[in-house]
Amino acid sequence: MSFRFRSIRSSSGGNCLLLRAEDTTILFDCGLSSMKRTRQVLEEHFDQDRQPDAVLLTHAHTDHISYYPLKVLEQQGCKVMMHADCIEQLQSKHFKGYGFNDLQMTTFGDESFNIGSIEITPIRLSHHPLLPTFGFAIVCNGKKAVIATDFNDGRDIIEHLVDADFIFVESNHDPELLRKYYNPNSQFHMSNPQTAELLCQARKKSGFPPKAVMLGHISDQRNTSAIAIKETKRAFKKHGLKVDFNLSAAPLKHPGPEIEIGL
Repeated sequence: MSFRFRSIRSSSGGNCLLLRAEDTTILFDCGLSSMKRTRQVLEEHFDQDRQPDAVLLTHAHTDHISYYPLKVLEQQGCKVMMHADCIEQLQSKHFKGYGFNDLQMTTFGDESFNIGSIEITPIRLSHHPLLPTFGFAIVCNGKKAVIATDFNDGRDIIEHLVDADFIFVESNHDPELLRKYYNPNSQFHMSNPQTAELLCQARKKSGFPPKAVMLGHISDQRNTSAIAIKETKRAFKKHGLKVDFNLSAAPLKHPGPEIEIGL
């Protein structure tokens, strides 16, 4: 048995990730730009009679959820889940006064919970100080995955990365490009060197390597996939570590390859 991961979109312009187990399918975020695009994604990745078992939202920023995807999720009868600390912001930012009377919205807290055969542990992340944000540690069929974007302090997740079988982690910007194309919001995100150092420390503490690491939430103006991957490889070499896992970067605006994490 195994679980499979696919990045549908991952950038400052939109985020949506897909995790499949044998009997359970979860979307992490649904930051798609329109109702049309949201419907297209659901049609492309799900059978007409089988929608995702849940859509887990990390926080209320528009590139992770907004009014139009919420309307489609409501129409399709999809179960949407969000931490209780985020609900008020979701409503004030995205309900636009119209309400979502038929939206299947439920909350979770800081404790672990199950969706089908998948165990989810929420991870509080340091992001914008006024915006509660969460990553997730996921256990399925004895394998562990970690999904964490939109944060600026690796201490939030280092313990979860140890001995993970799959890691999807933000590597948002390159410091040189940030100086050239400055954006104050970048202070709330992980730079390439920060992420590279975090992965090195996690690898040092782990008894075995992950099968795969995918870098995500890459800025289209202040980073490139090649720069992010190069920085991670440079850091591993500096620490005398081998990159003994599949290292890749998620495409910004289209689906990436499916990664299978098997027994």
